[in-house]
Amino acid sequence: MTWKIALLVAVGVLLVICIAATLLARSLDRLHKNVMKSRVALERALVDRARAALRVARCGVLDVASSIVVADLATAAIEASAYPIVDDGLDAIVIEDDGRTLSRGAGEPPDRLTLESELSRALRHSVDQLEATSPELEDLQRARVAVQMTRRFHNNHVSQARRVRRNWLVRLLHLHGRAPEPQMVNLDDRLDRE
Repeated sequence: MTWKIALLVAVGVLLVICIAATLLARSLDRLHKNVMKSRVALERALVDRARAALRVARCGVLDVASSIVVADLATAAIEASAYPIVDDGLDAIVIEDDGRTLSRGAGEPPDRLTLESELSRALRHSVDQLEATSPELEDLQRARVAVQMTRRFHNNHVSQARRVRRNWLVRLLHLHGRAPEPQMVNLDDRLDRE
């Protein structure tokens, strides 16, 4: 009789572990997808900011030197957008978005975090010092806020995925599979007007 009770307890424990593992695996898969979606949104926001900065540099509200610096950095940021923002291996995953497959640049990738941070600093030292307002400056301000928000959302998704990946059952059963650990995007995107 006691062996039947032990067998029922063992089956019950095994069933609970299987259910927990299934739920954790689904959660981790959903979190990895959220990381990639938020990364795509962040990369789009960075490109939008660079394009808005380029429009500001060309509209005549900045002095000549600031216009040249901002235009050069914005152009470099737009050209670098073909490469991933962080090199954690998750960008090897193909994402279908609006019926298009997002592709990545080939060759040696530039350091996009440094490039985007340099653009942020150039904008702080030039655009944030202006007293004037224009539609281009307002568009740029909205784009800069969008970069901050999407970066925060992305880093929040990354921290959630990392927390689940640290779970003992996830590590024991290797539930994350071959998916690399997602990395945070740490860049200087401060605004002087905050």
